[in-house]
Amino acid sequence: MELALHPAVTLRPGTFAVVVAPPEAVLRVINGSEDLQRFLFLYVCGNMSRLLSGIRCRSPSFQVRRSFTVFQLLTILEEAHHTVIFVEHDPGLYEDAGQMPAEVALALSQAARTALVILYTPEPDPTLDALSQRADRILFLPGIAAAGPYRGAAGRGAARTPLAATQTTLEGFARDGAS
Repeated sequence: MELALHPAVTLRPGTFAVVVAPPEAVLRVINGSEDLQRFLFLYVCGNMSRLLSGIRCRSPSFQVRRSFTVFQLLTILEEAHHTVIFVEHDPGLYEDAGQMPAEVALALSQAARTALVILYTPEPDPTLDALSQRADRILFLPGIAAAGPYRGAAGRGAARTPLAATQTTLEGFARDGAS
């Protein structure tokens, strides 16, 4: 199973990739890949998601889980048995979490032994730096203004991709007919 993110970028199982890209670009990949319909795909997000309302996949192999705490995220990653594990980064999970980002980075890396693991965010932040320490690849896809990972004060003045105007909760996604 391969996932083409961009004409020049393909991801394969056994890889932990951090992807920084506009939500529209990621939705095109998720909605446009027929391969994702055939494999077990786990989508993990916090309470709010920038992508769920735009995902059209209704395959029984597409599963959604959410985590409200770092501990729930660690449990989800430990129990996952999917071909693709897609985690939408939620920096709010790590507030007051101390050294937990290092544990999550390790769990993402370990999950990649048997799956393709993607940690997605529309823009980098300091927590993403910690999570990406164990990544096999860090990808900045077109449409985002950044010359590299967020680096404290140097990144504050840089142009940012605006956040989506609306977010969808998991309950809102489920009301649209998904289970």
